Amino acid sequence: MKSALLPLVLAISAGAAFAEGPIEGNEVFNFQSQLTRAEVQAQVAPAYKADVIARGEASEGQDQATVVASNLSVAQVRAEAAEAYRLGLVAQGEILPVPTAAQVEQVRLAGVRAVQGNAVAQGAAATVAN
Repeated sequence: MKSALLPLVLAISAGAAFAEGPIEGNEVFNFQSQLTRAEVQAQVAPAYKADVIARGEASEGQDQATVVASNLSVAQVRAEAAEAYRLGLVAQGEILPVPTAAQVEQVRLAGVRAVQGNAVAQGAAATVAN
């Protein structure tokens, strides 16, 4: 009987020990500001105007870093995206696949084929039109 009660007593006491600790982030709920809402907004306004405060997950300078000039055609981009998807190289959720050199080349060649096929199709249309 005593051997059956010992695990039960240990389990209950362990649960009580965990219940006594603070909840992560609980200090946020107990914070009492000494400033009014208007005073905080007045302090933050210059920072927003200077674009020092990040919005969302963006960080300073990130907006310029994401702008990329491209000389690829729409057909080439679509063909490369379709090939990358076919090869399983498109991120799904938190899984970020890392392509091999051969896969990168396959994606590039799919884009090249799309441009060449588009040029051949345009040339054939011009020949028929004449």
